[in-house]
Amino acid sequence: MDESIWKELYDNISSVLLKSTIVGFNVNLDRIITVTPELLSSPLLNLPILSELRSRLLHSMQTCTAEEWFVTDPKMYQLYTRLFEDYGHLIIGGQAGIAAVHLATIGISNVLCITHSPGPDTKKTLTDAGVHLLDLKVDNEPSSDTIHLIFEYPPGLVPLAKGVTPRNNRFIASPAHTPESVLIPGAKMDALNQWIAQYTRAFLSGYQYLQTDEEFCQAADQCRLMKKNNNRMRVHVECVSVTDNKIINGFYHHILPVADSIGLNEHELALLLDSQKLKHEEPGIFEILSPVQLVKGALLICKKSGLKRLHLHTFGYYVQVLRNDCAHPEKSQNALLFASRAVAQAAQGTHTEISPGGLSAIVEVDKTFGPQISPGIFRNNTHTIVMIPTIIAKEIKKTSGLGDILSSSAFVADQF
Repeated sequence: MDESIWKELYDNISSVLLKSTIVGFNVNLDRIITVTPELLSSPLLNLPILSELRSRLLHSMQTCTAEEWFVTDPKMYQLYTRLFEDYGHLIIGGQAGIAAVHLATIGISNVLCITHSPGPDTKKTLTDAGVHLLDLKVDNEPSSDTIHLIFEYPPGLVPLAKGVTPRNNRFIASPAHTPESVLIPGAKMDALNQWIAQYTRAFLSGYQYLQTDEEFCQAADQCRLMKKNNNRMRVHVECVSVTDNKIINGFYHHILPVADSIGLNEHELALLLDSQKLKHEEPGIFEILSPVQLVKGALLICKKSGLKRLHLHTFGYYVQVLRNDCAHPEKSQNALLFASRAVAQAAQGTHTEISPGGLSAIVEVDKTFGPQISPGIFRNNTHTIVMIPTIIAKEIKKTSGLGDILSSSAFVADQF
């Protein structure tokens, strides 16, 4: 595919109307620690008590995959945070926290963050960015800053697994949060309803902390109530790479039916498809995560769930699948281009290029789903597929939060 077409599209991104947005629920502070050969060989990282953390970190590095480990023992996690308290630096974290600060920074004057008991430093970071807060804590619950450990690494520090695409990525160690961090108490729901008319977008996350069907049903009812009290509201839910089928099933069967939009990467898409035993519907879909198979998988999830919009982000290209009855493909593509540029800027690289792999991916998809209506846009009887090659930032300084910056930017800029 001719790269000049995409250069022109990137050079001529139309202005976007960014919607007033609610974000929720997971907010914390991230300790960003750069992995170096010295850290890998250090006495600290080779302590017996850190053997599981080290093993999981190495697996993430071998596969260049963003992995998260939920540490269920609070005392053990507190020990981890103490051991690394002199390393790296602190920034806002959590999908909701990152999205809230980013959206306020790019010019949305009305961002409301719903979260449970943010600590003083977390609260200051949000309010300094201009974000409004709705604290879910009740009575005199204590508030304290929660810190997640984010180990960012470049490829090549350890031998890569076979077939892995080298890329900068991260490994996350975090405490196991309670379901209360996602569930809105009745009195707080009343408070939210007083704000709800001001917003047309809700970017929601943290559902990995729910455990039971009852909790997932309560979270789904919250989404229904938001949309009932404001029929202009569009709800987006963001995925994470959890492997517990009970949580994935709760998310799929309870949260997706009340959502309008979902954001996920290729690994989360595979987990979602696998958990629902959809492998037989698309033979070969798990053998290789090729562009064509990823698009087939995204279409399958949309058809089965009834979602209006699915946004898939992977290295080199982004895919958006929209139901034809609510698709404005050129506007959606413009929103993806806008988001791609925002992510490249946030990565703080030394220079950028349009992904050659992304250009090749669109050519591959064209062979199965073509002809293209216009560059990167395909349509069948039920859905529209929008693809773009990404801007790749070289020698980047940051990986943490880029997926959340991407998903939230594309969602609030979209016109679906």
